Amino acid sequence: MADLKSELKDTAETAHETISDGVDAARQRFQKLGDNVQDRYKKVSEDVRRGAERASKEIRRGAERAKDTYDEVSKKAEKSYRRVSSQATTLSREVSLYVRDNPGKSVLIAAGVGFLLGLLSRRGGRDDE
Repeated sequence: MADLKSELKDTAETAHETISDGVDAARQRFQKLGDNVQDRYKKVSEDVRRGAERASKEIRRGAERAKDTYDEVSKKAEKSYRRVSSQATTLSREVSLYVRDNPGKSVLIAAGVGFLLGLLSRRGGRDDE
């Protein structure tokens, strides 16, 4: 019986050592796995951060280009508006002077234009019927 007890004790100690070694090996594997996951997480986080920075830079560049284009178009539109407004004022002034200097001709021209517009509007109405 003493031999059996001794053999059981040796077997238990061997099993305990084997289990301890297995637990230590598993602990090391899990630690290594955790370290790998953490390294991959850091790499992915860095990649995402760099991508966000690039996207932010591109958005800023696009906004700057849009603003520059808007400013350019706005200046051109304002310049064109001033030119057309000036030309309209000049034309209005010239027409007023012509009418003042030539009232008879102006009335005849206006009557002729009115007559032609009347003919064109009546003719357009007949073509539709």
